[in-house]
Amino acid sequence: MKKHTRPNPSKNIKGGILEKEGPVHVSNVMLVCPGCGKPTRVGHTELPDGSRVRSCRRCDTTFEN
Repeated sequence: MKKHTRPNPSKNIKGGILEKEGPVHVSNVMLVCPGCGKPTRVGHTELPDGSRVRSCRRCDTTFEN
């Protein structure tokens, strides 16, 4: 994350663009598929017993719960 700061000689702060760490929202994080090893979107597949599990959109591998 970049933060623009104004110089302040009384507090001994230089002006400019500072880089600092910031939060990442959970919607911007992708799961890594255990089958293909790549970040992937998540789909839902229905098993024969009627339960739904999350699955990889690339290779259809199911994720462990």
